Amino acid sequence: MVEERIYNYFKNNPQLHVLFIFDRLNFILSELEDVTWDDTLYLFKVFDGAWFNTKYDIENTWKDKRVILLFKEINCPHTEEQMLNFPLLDVLKANMEYKEEDYASFMQQYSLPEKYRLFIKKNISEIQSTKISSMLAGYLSPEVFSEDLVCRAFISSYLGEKKLLEWEAITVRMLTLGMQSERQRGQDFFNRLRRNQDAEKAVDSKLMRIFGRSINYNSQEKMKEIAECLKYNSITEFMGVISGDNYKQYKITDPLMLKEQNKIYEYGMQNRQWSEKFRQTMEELGKDIKEEEIINVYGIDAQYNYMPEALCWPILKEILENKLISEPDRVKDRMCSMALKFSPQADIQVVFKFIEKVALYYEKVKAIGSLRLNTTEAYVQKYIDREEGLCLVDLCYRQSLEAYHELITKNFDIEQNISDVKRQLDMEYDKLTNELNLEWLTCVLEQENLFDGLSIRKQENLYKEEATQESQVFVISDALRYEVAVELMQKLASNSTDHNFNLKVRRAMLPTETKYCKTAMLPHNSLTLHGNEMAVDDVVLSTIDSRTKHLQRYKPKSLCISYEELMNGLVNSKREIFKENPLVYIFHDTIDRASHSQSPFEVISACRRAIDELRTLIPRIMASWNVTNVVVTSDHGFIYNDKDFEEKDKHSITEVCEEKKTRYYLTTSDAEVEGIVKFPISKVSGITSSNTYVAVPIGTNRLAAPGGYNFAHGGATLQEMLIPVIIGHKGKQQKTAKVGVSLMEHNLNMVSSQLKFRLIQSEAVSMTVMERKIVCQVFYGDEPVTLEKELLLNSTDSINPNNRVSEITLNLNKSVTSSVLQLRIYDVDDKLNPLIKETVKNNTIIERDF
Repeated sequence: MVEERIYNYFKNNPQLHVLFIFDRLNFILSELEDVTWDDTLYLFKVFDGAWFNTKYDIENTWKDKRVILLFKEINCPHTEEQMLNFPLLDVLKANMEYKEEDYASFMQQYSLPEKYRLFIKKNISEIQSTKISSMLAGYLSPEVFSEDLVCRAFISSYLGEKKLLEWEAITVRMLTLGMQSERQRGQDFFNRLRRNQDAEKAVDSKLMRIFGRSINYNSQEKMKEIAECLKYNSITEFMGVISGDNYKQYKITDPLMLKEQNKIYEYGMQNRQWSEKFRQTMEELGKDIKEEEIINVYGIDAQYNYMPEALCWPILKEILENKLISEPDRVKDRMCSMALKFSPQADIQVVFKFIEKVALYYEKVKAIGSLRLNTTEAYVQKYIDREEGLCLVDLCYRQSLEAYHELITKNFDIEQNISDVKRQLDMEYDKLTNELNLEWLTCVLEQENLFDGLSIRKQENLYKEEATQESQVFVISDALRYEVAVELMQKLASNSTDHNFNLKVRRAMLPTETKYCKTAMLPHNSLTLHGNEMAVDDVVLSTIDSRTKHLQRYKPKSLCISYEELMNGLVNSKREIFKENPLVYIFHDTIDRASHSQSPFEVISACRRAIDELRTLIPRIMASWNVTNVVVTSDHGFIYNDKDFEEKDKHSITEVCEEKKTRYYLTTSDAEVEGIVKFPISKVSGITSSNTYVAVPIGTNRLAAPGGYNFAHGGATLQEMLIPVIIGHKGKQQKTAKVGVSLMEHNLNMVSSQLKFRLIQSEAVSMTVMERKIVCQVFYGDEPVTLEKELLLNSTDSINPNNRVSEITLNLNKSVTSSVLQLRIYDVDDKLNPLIKETVKNNTIIERDF
């Protein structure tokens, strides 16, 4: 036994040279006399009284040996007098003394202070177990060793962990063991905990310091009060107590306690492994802290800190029923702040997104003003304005439907309220777009030259006016409505800075139908009607091959190709296509092809797919395939209403038609028809015909004819006629400035050692404004008292400022006694000149070191 312990001394301490054994009663010598030592490594010597010779031998003769030096009938020197009379004192202090007891040996081995003797003696067996010793590796030094450290190792082990946990993780784990589904594992843990008095005491002491209460071992739900306290204070942290509050006995105002509770809550909510189970625990153990009772006392407008889903539903219900239409700007901001309190992956985020999109729609509608304008040019300019234009109403309606179709796959407590809001939205949009286009067409009819007085150019002149001598690609994206292109431009702004893009608008021909408008954008000398088809230079170009042959008459090295054929080809062959053909037309049909199915989900999702496909395709054409100039446009737009069209909603036409669809018909009759406007086709398109009229419904009405009703085109609404033209040039974007940044609140307070604030990126990243990386930090004088936090401001959303909002949390990491601090925000490229300096009131005066 003694021999094994001696070997362990040298094994555990590779730098150990001399092990001193003081054997006053000669017990140890009797055990070692018959031991055969490995004399290549070890040397066993019984001290012979020759102090000088022994010291010389230790330093010289035995310098390469592991020396076991035994002193008979001598005690280890402890008093000052004994030390003065022990000539090998310096050697003893540089090495170690053999201890018979394990705990004493352990303390000596790691030079642990005497104050831990009783604690170590009680727990030495567990401390030296393989699992605990592995956890404590690296912590066994007088500078870092503590009873708290060892107790955390014990508790971590009882929790089934192999690594040492911090108290936040321990508390979260103990809370989750209080769930019904974890009852057996929880019982096993608490039984083990109670068998170790020091570990149990450490837990109880920690919980009392944080929550003012501890584990209730007499209850099956041992952590219930802890969960209730944490839930209540997390929700109401920033609110004063109201007398009607049934839970006020849980209220904690001590900033240090709240700080520790915040750390536990944030760990539980943000840890990927435990966040879902922690959320379930808070719901189950904290169920008696009823969210509806809190709302009844404090109201739906109170600034709640932690917001469990159950607290959100009454608030969202009230917003949907009474505030969404009347206060869209406040609702939009509320959804932004509520969304920041949840994980981006939380199911409830789709509800926040839907309500925010609908609120944004109503906000844009309120900003429109009168729909009766004086000129057709005024209508066009009011529609295409990308900051405040009417096109944004269409965009917000589409995005609202996109959010709605995402959330209807889930079950929520306010499902009926959501459905009611969606139904109201459809009705409002239907009414608005119809009224807008009634006024628009009325204004058109008052103009002597109809559409020809507009400043925007005609669709049929696209090639003649945009063709260059450089390598060039025209992308014709079927039904790419102008508002969809506005969102596409936002995405392009975030792509490579090696290209310039500019969005323009053209006027589509009537009827706004693929078979007329698409091939009209090829080079041509004439467009004529051949029955119900349009001929380009007297040829109907209904196939890709026929369009290629036609194009090559104008430019021999040119090609027409479908998007699918291009993207499914080999990489090298794609490069060759553009290398061999300086002019290429790509026909992209994602929206129109999917949307004619009339499935509500397909129409909206097709727009999203088209944006994603084009944002990838366009830069690739210019970067990977080395094309200098790209023109992206559409054959027509569309009108869309997510509602059922009954027969009474469809306009019946009885006169003779050459062709009839849901949004137009062709006729040779110039007779007036109620609810119908007729235009000579030669005046509203590049088609030469002396006796054909394009007849379209006034407003957004549909005709009783074959074709689609929800998704429709062919008529003369602004949404159908105004088509986007994106011009892309190779070359560095002329970005002249970085985006700005502003604080959303200026009354900043450090609460519970934590500063939370919101920043807004002042403008969107665009073709002229570049992203910015910033760093935020709190200072006391010039001394930083929090860690830095970096943030990249790179949002391209120019429509919804809330998508440019970020919430930042900074935690004090130093002792601060001042009541006034300062937040500084720098550009990472210039840390001398702050972008923002803002005073922070320190409501947490920390009086102890971290």
